Amino acid sequence: MTAISLQNIGKHYPLQSGNERWALRNISLDIAAGQSVGIVGHNGAGKSTLLKILSGITFPTEGEAFVRGSFSSLLEVGTGFHPDLTGRDNIYLNGSMIGIPRKEIRRHEEAIIAFSGVQDYMDEPLRTYSSGMKLRLAFAVMSHLTTDILALDEVLAVGDTQFQVRCMERIFSMRKEGRTILFVSHNLAAVRQLCERSIVLNNGRLTFDGNTKDAIDFYTGQYSSGKSNFRMDGFLREIISECTTERGSIQLNIRDLPSDATLDVGLNISDSNGNALLHLSNRFIRKDIHPKNGAVECEFRFEHGLKPGEYPVSIYLGQNEEQLQWAEHTSVLTVPPYNPYGFHNPDAIQAAGVRNFEITQH
Repeated sequence: MTAISLQNIGKHYPLQSGNERWALRNISLDIAAGQSVGIVGHNGAGKSTLLKILSGITFPTEGEAFVRGSFSSLLEVGTGFHPDLTGRDNIYLNGSMIGIPRKEIRRHEEAIIAFSGVQDYMDEPLRTYSSGMKLRLAFAVMSHLTTDILALDEVLAVGDTQFQVRCMERIFSMRKEGRTILFVSHNLAAVRQLCERSIVLNNGRLTFDGNTKDAIDFYTGQYSSGKSNFRMDGFLREIISECTTERGSIQLNIRDLPSDATLDVGLNISDSNGNALLHLSNRFIRKDIHPKNGAVECEFRFEHGLKPGEYPVSIYLGQNEEQLQWAEHTSVLTVPPYNPYGFHNPDAIQAAGVRNFEITQH
């Protein structure tokens, strides 16, 4: 029996520039009841957006999503909780939001509290909890109140190692119970162990769907050398980024410009929270970029002080003091050595800034 069916799902968000950013595009797949499916991809690939559509938090711009059975999700920390209610009250609030009767919640209350490990704070307002405490409580509620389908988004990214191990043990137990599980994680070792099937998302598009070993090989093959390639819409047709521990290169293939006027290009490299770390622009070094017949290829080469990890890249194009395109989080710069098989915390990233860079027009 099919538990989830997606038919040509697409989701776009309007940008301040007046353009659109497609977080998902043309996603079609079926997931059978009782199946555990991993969802992998770089930051900004569309993984969380897909789970939010299935959870009913947001609606698709195009296409249809069908979910058969009760559904619960653990997405952003604190989702489904109220900061002014106590931890105990939030157990009942969260349970009621996924359709669990109060009598059933009461039957599991003590087990939830014990599993969460925050018993001493259950009668304190949730706003006094740390992010790790909120995650513990949210996972305890979701894992003890039975639903047919579970969606888990980076449940191993917060909390100490001991709790992460307990989470994995509980997830394996839920899989044995025959519950359908959608598992988003950068910890590919956990994906490999838990999921028999995985899908890979890249720039909002489904690029692989198959057994987990092949999916992980496909995904890590894109980033093992610190090199990645992204196909685009609009004026930006292709972005190729390559990086070592000290130097980076981002190549742009730009087509169908309205004129051959001097082109302004700016690159923002940020952390996973959207905080700008590096900014590169041809204006900074007084380097003119001259299109020919509305097309140009150029390469930004730079030194950096970034720690290993994945960094979203946003790109600005302009001519004659007017913006042509702003492509937000449109690709990713992968700084090696990137270890996809261990716990990866993209928030623990700092940068020393750009030391020097140059631009070459091809």
